[in-house]
Amino acid sequence: MSDTPAQPLDPTALHRDSVVFNALDCTPLAWADETYLGKLAASGVTAINHAVSISQDYDAAAASIVGWQRRLAETDGRVFQAYGLDDVAHAKAEGRVAWFAGFEDSKPVGEDLWRLETLYQLGLRFMGLTYQNRNYAGDGSGESANGGLSRFGRALVMECNRLGVALDLSHTGERSTLEAIEVSDRPVLVTHAGLTHFVDSPRNKSDRVVRELAARGGVFGLAAKSGFLTPDGLTRRPGADVFADNIDYLVELVGIDHVIVGTDVGDERKYSREGMARVRRLYPEIPIVGEDLDLDRIHPEGMGTPADLPRITELLTGRGYSGEDITKVLGGNLTRALAEIWDSGV
Repeated sequence: MSDTPAQPLDPTALHRDSVVFNALDCTPLAWADETYLGKLAASGVTAINHAVSISQDYDAAAASIVGWQRRLAETDGRVFQAYGLDDVAHAKAEGRVAWFAGFEDSKPVGEDLWRLETLYQLGLRFMGLTYQNRNYAGDGSGESANGGLSRFGRALVMECNRLGVALDLSHTGERSTLEAIEVSDRPVLVTHAGLTHFVDSPRNKSDRVVRELAARGGVFGLAAKSGFLTPDGLTRRPGADVFADNIDYLVELVGIDHVIVGTDVGDERKYSREGMARVRRLYPEIPIVGEDLDLDRIHPEGMGTPADLPRITELLTGRGYSGEDITKVLGGNLTRALAEIWDSGV
């Protein structure tokens, strides 16, 4: 055994050399300008699931994908639409960003399964089952009834398996979440949520959900939202350490192989007091902003823009995680799960 002490990890080099896959972020097309692209470049992200639609109908959601396709065509290939893991590998090798289209709700599918295949052909690769409210598939986490999957919802889960669409349960109610995990033949995702262990909100996930998710090969991404991560997050802006506290708990609960990155930060210019007042009115169960609508407290310190993604690597390095484990969290765990999900693609 060598007496030479191990060299301390360099978080900057580790982040640069890893495949960094952000499992969920969202920025409106109006802010997809050179400033935003610069933040993506500074983040060191290799691939991103970008939510282009939240609870839109079919026509509007399809138009959102096409709108982003047109915008990406203007970026000289720095950010390009991706369709599979080969594109992630190419992005890493070429210093570019593989951009995947995702929805935060299955509302665009309505009750017609054929629509999902059409959206898949447009490039849809991630889809939330619900967004807070009830839809044809099941109950969102804002529904007090906490009903499970509908018959259509079960069929939709199986169709996602067949096509190779990664199913995201971040905004789905407890019972519908557990039933989707059970019904799915492939791993499912929680890309951006918190833990009820820290904040007892219906928007967060219970230990039971996390355990069942992991037992079927799924992965869990923490949202970088103050109110999701700590009980007083809506009244006092926490430091970034609360994010690491949540990761530590996840690792203790289900192991390092089921933890991923899903910040849900987006370009900070998208936030407004009016917009947050609307979110509080429509979705009072989401602990995203306090009564005073203070936008500065939405994210922990040092985690408020897409450019701040390297902060996660710094936090984990500071907590003593190994380079191998950090690489898993940054992208390895998600790519492993996606290999199982997308292997079924048509």
